[in-house]
Amino acid sequence: MVLLKYISFVDSDGVDMNKKILIQIQCLVAVLVIIFTRADFAFAEGEPLQIVASSAILVESQRGQILYEKNPREKLHVSSANKIMTALITLEKMKDQLDTKVTISKNATSVEGATLNLEVGEKYTIEDLVYSVLLDSVNDSAIALAEYVGGDEKGFVELMNKRAKELQMLDTHFTNSTGLYNEQQYTTAYDIALLVRYAITQYSKFQKIFSSKAWPWADNGKVLINSNELFWSYDGVDGGKTGYNDIDRQTAITTATRNGQRIICIVLDSPKDSVYADSIKLLDYGFENYRTGILVSNGETIKSVPVGDEMLELVALADYYYTFPIGENYIKDFDISLRDNLEPPIRKNEILGVAKYTLDDGTVIEVNLYPSSEVYSSMTWFSSLVSKFSEYKDIVILVLILLAIEVFLLLIYIIRFIRKILTKLLSRSKN
Repeated sequence: MVLLKYISFVDSDGVDMNKKILIQIQCLVAVLVIIFTRADFAFAEGEPLQIVASSAILVESQRGQILYEKNPREKLHVSSANKIMTALITLEKMKDQLDTKVTISKNATSVEGATLNLEVGEKYTIEDLVYSVLLDSVNDSAIALAEYVGGDEKGFVELMNKRAKELQMLDTHFTNSTGLYNEQQYTTAYDIALLVRYAITQYSKFQKIFSSKAWPWADNGKVLINSNELFWSYDGVDGGKTGYNDIDRQTAITTATRNGQRIICIVLDSPKDSVYADSIKLLDYGFENYRTGILVSNGETIKSVPVGDEMLELVALADYYYTFPIGENYIKDFDISLRDNLEPPIRKNEILGVAKYTLDDGTVIEVNLYPSSEVYSSMTWFSSLVSKFSEYKDIVILVLILLAIEVFLLLIYIIRFIRKILTKLLSRSKN
């Protein structure tokens, strides 16, 4: 370019050739920049996801398919697991009694850590206490609930560990309802995902509380604010819980939904300045790389089989969903097992087989197969009538009972009519 400064010539069109060459060089440089930039970007996209947290897991909520994991079965002390289990058991045990008031004990007021400074003898509804445990992670409320539901905290902890086993949380052990540190207490990201997924999908009241940003505390003007900051910074967040025993090892549990796809994000033992950054990375990864769609549609024909003298279509009677990486069908194996005696008569409510889909991540989805229509054997009219009676047994019995009553009433009417005529005849004969 220095040389061009001293050389100037004009082409046949009268255009300064120096300018032409400069423009061509600039275009070439721009193309090279784009190529190298895109190459670097593509390389970055191919790199594995990096987060600071010691342990994490990303799970879709409907089937529990794992979309990402980092040391998911590492045993850690996570206070949020205690709070979630305390809330879940309380809601399971109390059900429609959430307006019941709990009297605060001296033991509850003396607990350490985060509290609402409850006073001995005060009374609060179970609902308010559960909200305070999930939104504000307070320990005095957790103790109060444990004592009321379990008789005492020891009894309640037994319920917690029993429920953990029932939910297949095999690497979890609780020693208290609050989550205060105890070296014998532990859980894992995988187990917490099991717990959260069960709670939000099986208990609408838990989901309602878990998704709340705020709650008025006991009608006294105080408002409890959900401690998960992603409610106000990440689109689609519909559930959250945070907590920690050590400020440098924080927990963030977040659920978010976009385009009908709900994801559970568990981040454990992450420094304070990265716990939300880790969560956002994981949620972005899930939404940008996975989709939830229909595997099998309601009424879809899966297989046709010979039954008697005709071919019978086997169909699904519900929509079956699964989550898959964008651009992949994600199905590794497909198998169908049929009932042994596929002989007529066959009715539409019978399960004739099962279609088993095995996904690339090991998830197994079983689809019950039903006949698309009923099949009757070639039988006499009497046999066909018997078959129909058998098919609509309850209705037939009801009709027969009504007919029997009608016949009985008719007989009574006939008998009375005959007696009335006989009486008249005898009366005439005497006269």
